[in-house]
Amino acid sequence: MDHVIVIRDYRPGDELQCKEILREGTMSTVNTAFIAGLTREITFQAMVVTSAVMFIFMGVPLSICLGSIPVVIIAMYVVIYLAHSFRTMEMMQDISSIPRFYMSSDYTGFWVAEACEPMFMTQDPRNAKYLVMTEGEMQRQSVQLASHLRKKVIGTIAVTQSKSEENTAWLRRMAVHPRYQHKGVASKLVDEVIKFSVSKGYNALELVTSECHNGARELYLKKGFELKQMYHKHVFGSLVSILIYELTICLRNRVPTNP
Repeated sequence: MDHVIVIRDYRPGDELQCKEILREGTMSTVNTAFIAGLTREITFQAMVVTSAVMFIFMGVPLSICLGSIPVVIIAMYVVIYLAHSFRTMEMMQDISSIPRFYMSSDYTGFWVAEACEPMFMTQDPRNAKYLVMTEGEMQRQSVQLASHLRKKVIGTIAVTQSKSEENTAWLRRMAVHPRYQHKGVASKLVDEVIKFSVSKGYNALELVTSECHNGARELYLKKGFELKQMYHKHVFGSLVSILIYELTICLRNRVPTNP
């Protein structure tokens, strides 16, 4: 078999590829967040009020007042870009020490999706067909990979203990490289975390996602997650905010399955 994606535990040496995937995943939502913020009613109100104040109370020519609107739009984009950049920098800190943050307890874990492909693959991964399996499934089905395959990490996911809820796991760092999306990789990663959480006796698994990740949110809902709460996270006062969804799934009374 020469087109396989394996869901496996993190191994030392995966950090650089994990960083790249998570960095790209975070920064890829800049435009989505910008459009979401730009189309909010409060954004238009702020533009109109700013122009009106400049024109009526400050005597600024109307042409200059209208010219301030693009300035506000550009400023909004810069603020959103910087917020995502700071978020990426924060994320890189714990990805640099995965064993310490995610592997130091039997109740936490970090997994990667590793694509195994021909060494000189010319086909775009988006057009290729892959078999997505866990290491356990490969062993049970005696699946053998060709020795000449090149391997690279194309997805990540992690689970930690919740700091606020007792006996609750927290799903984190879920990301899949854009060229390998829509192949069932994210679904398999989430299944692995749910399975792990059940095996450790957690009563619930929770996560946070945003309006910028509609595809991921739909996947979570299909897996049985339910909305716990939603709120706006302010990026730049009330002018720039992102809608946040906190989701939860009950694991109580679920029977552990084979790894």
